This record gives sequence, C-alpha cells and structure tokens, in this order.
Amino acid sequence: MVRIVSGSAPKVTFHGTEKPYADWPDQAIFIANHSSLLDINASASAIPQPIVYLSKDSIRRVPVLGLLNERVGTVFIDRSNPAAAKQSVVQLRETLQNGISVIVYPEGTRTKDGRLQPFKKGAFHLAANAQVPIIPLHIHGTRHALPSGRIRIKRNPIHVRFGRPLLPPPVSNTKALNEFVQQGFDSVQEMKKWHTSHLKTPD
Repeated sequence: MVRIVSGSAPKVTFHGTEKPYADWPDQAIFIANHSSLLDINASASAIPQPIVYLSKDSIRRVPVLGLLNERVGTVFIDRSNPAAAKQSVVQLRETLQNGISVIVYPEGTRTKDGRLQPFKKGAFHLAANAQVPIIPLHIHGTRHALPSGRIRIKRNPIHVRFGRPLLPPPVSNTKALNEFVQQGFDSVQEMKKWHTSHLKTPD
C-alpha cells in the first residue's frame, strides 16, 4: 500500500544516532504520531523486525486496509467493550514476552490538523510493566495521502524518522512514569519539527 502511495518504500532517517538500528533492543514498544489509516502500513515498511500493532476495532471494517492490517498482525481493540480491551492488552504483554515488538499510536486517534495531540499513558505503562524500551518515530506524508475523514488516496512521498530508544522507569514510580510519557512526546515532536524543516512535501 505504501509503495503505491509514495512510489517507493518510506524514506527512513535517524535522529540522534550514527548507528542506525545498532542500538535497538531485541524487542521494544514503538510509538508514533497518528494522522492517517496508512500509518500502520508505513510503520510496517520501515521497522525491520517482527512487530504487532494495536489499533481501533473500527479499522477492521475499512475495505482493503482492514484486511491488510489483519495480515500484518494488528491487535484490534474495542474501546466500547472493557473486557475485550483488557484482553487486547494482555495479548500485547504476552507478545512482548515472546520476543516480538509492539507499535502503539499514543495519541489515541488521528489528528485532523497535523498537530501532535497529548499522549495517553497506555503504551508507557506497558513498557514499564514489561521493562522494555520505547522507540519513538515520526511519520511524515501519510496525512496528505489519506487524511482523517477521507477515503480517496493521493500520491505523496512518505518519510519515517526514528529516535533513540527510551528506557522505562520502575512501574511503581508515578512521577517518573509521567516524565517518561513527556519524554516520548518531546521526542516525536522534535522529529516532527525536523521533518517540517527539512522536507518540501506535505505531511
């Protein structure tokens, strides 16, 4: 899907490291901005290790995208069903224990204006509980290709930038956990600014 939209695989860059992928752990929780239904597919193309995804259950019903996301291992969460949502989190924890990474979009919903929305704490709690690092990334180009509320896809180059892994605090330290959430937000925001200042294509 991403190759159809951009004409090639996503252009990948790295923020704050001279050794791409070299300092990555065997498993991690990836966090990214969320502006398009294409974000999951862009992430799958850029991350070179096995991953599963956490996504809203409604995406399962989107033609083509729903099927593609099922095939790449998306864990769908039904927020209207607390028991089902809790089971999805349990499934993600088991996935990490089995050595497979997870990607979460902590804004919780797609941005409509391109601004980064406040992060929910779920991914950070999961990282602290499992004691695995978070790897932040920023996706540029998918909002223009398929913005929220649209079904027609436009061609547009897609870029992905990765930050350094962030180590989780002890799960019992509430203050440190809040700082961990802010650290993740600041990292993605900084990469968003880099994309905006270095690229001429729309986000």
